Amino acid sequence: MMAHKASKVKKWCPAIYARLSKEDLENKKKGVSISIEHQIDILKGYVKDQGWQTPKVFFDDDRTGTNFNREGFQDMYAEAKKGTINVIIIKDTSRFGRNWVQSGVYFESIEEMGIRFISIQENLDTADPQCPALKMLPFYFIFNEWHSQTTSEKTRTVFKKQAEQGKFLGSFAPYGFDKDPSDKYKLIVDHYAAGVVKRIFDMRLQKISLRAIARKLNADGIISSSGYNAQKRGTENKQARISQWSPETVKMVIENPAYCGDVANGKKTSANYKNRKVVRKPFEEWVIVKDVHEPIVSREVWEKCQAMREGNRIRSTSANYTAPFSGILRCLDCGYHMSRTNSQYKLHSTGEKKFVYGFNCGTRLKKGLTACVSHYITENALHELVIADIRDKAGEILQDENAVRERFYTIKAKSSGAQLNHDRKALKKLNKRLADLDNLIQAAFEKSVLGGGSPDMFTTLSKKYEAEKLELSKQAQELTSSIENQSRTENDVDTFIALMKKYSDITELDRATVVELIDHITVSASSINPREIVIYYNLMGNV
Repeated sequence: MMAHKASKVKKWCPAIYARLSKEDLENKKKGVSISIEHQIDILKGYVKDQGWQTPKVFFDDDRTGTNFNREGFQDMYAEAKKGTINVIIIKDTSRFGRNWVQSGVYFESIEEMGIRFISIQENLDTADPQCPALKMLPFYFIFNEWHSQTTSEKTRTVFKKQAEQGKFLGSFAPYGFDKDPSDKYKLIVDHYAAGVVKRIFDMRLQKISLRAIARKLNADGIISSSGYNAQKRGTENKQARISQWSPETVKMVIENPAYCGDVANGKKTSANYKNRKVVRKPFEEWVIVKDVHEPIVSREVWEKCQAMREGNRIRSTSANYTAPFSGILRCLDCGYHMSRTNSQYKLHSTGEKKFVYGFNCGTRLKKGLTACVSHYITENALHELVIADIRDKAGEILQDENAVRERFYTIKAKSSGAQLNHDRKALKKLNKRLADLDNLIQAAFEKSVLGGGSPDMFTTLSKKYEAEKLELSKQAQELTSSIENQSRTENDVDTFIALMKKYSDITELDRATVVELIDHITVSASSINPREIVIYYNLMGNV
């Protein structure tokens, strides 16, 4: 590093720089006065004691030090490049920045301009080539970043603890709820909006598409969730008043666990303590605490709606009618969803026009006759087949429920038992490695700061360990979710048996019944004799 001899400088043109951010709140609480005004007073006093001219003042209030995109700092840096200042004074190196790489880059740049650099608290002055603090500067920069990282981790820990306690941490209550006036961390039902939410879930249970649901709400004059919430907060504007329901807003309602009584936090995050850009986390990584407040819909209804995906190719007519099997049928050969078709003919006796509805492979209909073979099947044939199968399953249950239950347990165990044990072992191994990585990062830092290790080595190792932690944490979340789903065998079997018993005498098949009982149906090619039609029931699959 360069050093500047004060004796060769005839006139010092000083600049002072102060910074304060949310990361300094902890010190504020401890009674340490580090306000912008206090910092500037200290810096001006230092300049006055040196007998220098009045300094140029630069500052950034409520700005993080983890990056240098700060107006005050950049203004000072611009003045340095112009040559209007030749000495910069700060209270301590943490005010300069808390990103050790960028701090080093800017410090080297300032030195190359021939500008003297002074940090009062560390007794650092580049005019003195023997200044002990100058040799320690890289470690000051590393420690400043480490402090920012640990502060961020402490803050995240506090929020995580509150999230795990089931406290609602959002700024505003979700549509359908209000914040409890006596407890801002608790939600209470807004009965008007709750009625709309119930209606949305009822329509989705019939596998009506998100777009059709939004269209129906708008047609009925239901004010959108954003418009309604803006009215409640008294912040409505022209855009909020004219906003309408969209498939995206309907989707957000359906996917929010708050409606079945749960509190979901941690939906958004920043990449790390340096990059503050907010990103939405996948559902599997949300922190969800169940049964915290009064639900608007039952858990059973909410979970059924989560099992539906827009990829099911649900179609609705202009009259908002959705065919019973829409989005349910799949081609056995190419796996694509089957589309509803119709053909018309006339009765010779009366001349009356008749329609025959059926389904065929979507790939064939979309890409041409050579894309996939015909899988055509009439809607009436499907109705008869499915009704017969439901009655058959219900009849078995009524005849010997215990025997059927044991058979269903065996089916579920075969599909999930071995995988469940494998996932539990894998999760245990992942958690151990994550704990080891935390220890390795701590050891690398201590060696870098206290043991004379290279800062570059610490940076290399910490990046490597953090990248591994990120990947392993994602895998752990996925395994945890998989284990929870596979552990529901007994409840799934009992629920399925209770459902089937309701339909022992079924003679008609409507959309609601199909959705309640069936996940999907695969259909073999028309040329296959006999046809292979496989029904995969909700909760149980192919039984």
